[in-house]
Amino acid sequence: MQTVKAGKAIFCAAVAVWALTAMSFGASAFSAQSKDAAKVKNPVKATPESIEAGKATYNKYCKFCHADDATGNGKLAPKDTHPPNLVDAKWDHGSTDGEIFENIKEGIGPKFDMKPMKAKMKDEDIWNVINYLRSLGPKK
Repeated sequence: MQTVKAGKAIFCAAVAVWALTAMSFGASAFSAQSKDAAKVKNPVKATPESIEAGKATYNKYCKFCHADDATGNGKLAPKDTHPPNLVDAKWDHGSTDGEIFENIKEGIGPKFDMKPMKAKMKDEDIWNVINYLRSLGPKK
C-alpha cells in the first residue's frame, strides 16, 4: 500500500515539474518571439496598390471588431472587450510593423480576444493591412 502511495507521490511530483518547465519554456519562447518580431521589417512596399489591397482585407476581416475607421469598438467586437484604436499614436501590443504582423498572424493572448488570422490571411495580406493602417494613422 505504501509503495502505491509513494508511486503516486513521485508521479504527481514529476507531472508538476514537467508542467512548470513547460510553462516557463513557453513564456520565454513567446518573449523571444516578440523581441524578434520587433526587428522584422515590412517586405511589402507601401504603394497605392498595397494600401488598397490592405483596405480590402481590413474590410473583410478586421473592421467588424476595430470599426470602419479603425478607431476600435466595432459592432461585432467580443462582449466586454475594447479593441484598440489602430490609427492613434499609442499601440498597446507593439508598434513596429513586425510586432503588428505577429499580433495579426498569431493573435493576442492570453485570452485571445484577438484571434490568430494565420489561417485566413496570407502573409502578404497582413503586410498590406499594415500599410493600410499606416496610411490612416499619424505620420512618423
